[in-house]
Amino acid sequence: MFQLILLILRKNNIYKMKNYSVAFFLLLISGCAVLQNGVSYSGEEKVFSKNWRGNATYTRAAQGREPGWEMGFSFITSKEARIKGIWIKNPTAGSLPVSIWDADTKQLLHTFRFTVGDTVNYNHFILHQPVPLTANKKYCITVNVTKYYYHNLPFTTLPMQVNNCTLLSSVYEETYYQRYPQYEINNVIHGLIDVDLDWKQ
Repeated sequence: MFQLILLILRKNNIYKMKNYSVAFFLLLISGCAVLQNGVSYSGEEKVFSKNWRGNATYTRAAQGREPGWEMGFSFITSKEARIKGIWIKNPTAGSLPVSIWDADTKQLLHTFRFTVGDTVNYNHFILHQPVPLTANKKYCITVNVTKYYYHNLPFTTLPMQVNNCTLLSSVYEETYYQRYPQYEINNVIHGLIDVDLDWKQ
C-alpha cells in the first residue's frame, strides 16, 4: 500500500515538491543566512570571547575616591555588518549602561540599559533593532561600571583577528558617568563585553 502511495505522489510530482519544500525549510532554520528586506546576512554569536575563555578571570572594584570606569574594546569589521546582540559578564547585578561610539569622532551613537542577573556567566541581550556598522570604520563598545572582571593576555597582545573583524584594543576612562574612553591598552581584556554580528552577504 505504501509503495502505491509513493508511486501516485511521484506521478503527480508531489513527492518531488515535498522534498524541495523540506530542503528549503532546513536551509532556513540552519542559521547560515538570514534574509531581511531583500538583504542576505550571515551571523556569528559571541564573536570575540571564545578566544579567551581559557584565560583566568580576575575582579577589580573601585577603591577610595576612584570613580569607576567606562570600559570595553575597540574594533573594526572588514565587511558591512550589524550588531544583533550584546553579552555582558559583570560581578555586580543590576542595570548597566552600554554605549556604542564612533571612535574617529568620539561621538556617542547608541546607548542601552541592560539588567545583569547572572554575576558569574555572560548575560545575553538581543537587540530588537540591530546596530549597523560600516566596513573598515573603528567603533568602541563600552559599559560604565564600578566593579568588573578582566583577563590578562600573557602570551599574546591585541589586535586580535577573528571572522571578518578585528578587536583592536581594550579601552577605558576613569569616570562617574558615560564618557568616551580615550585610553587604550593591548595586554588585557576588561569589562568583558561581547557581540553577536551579522555580516552583509
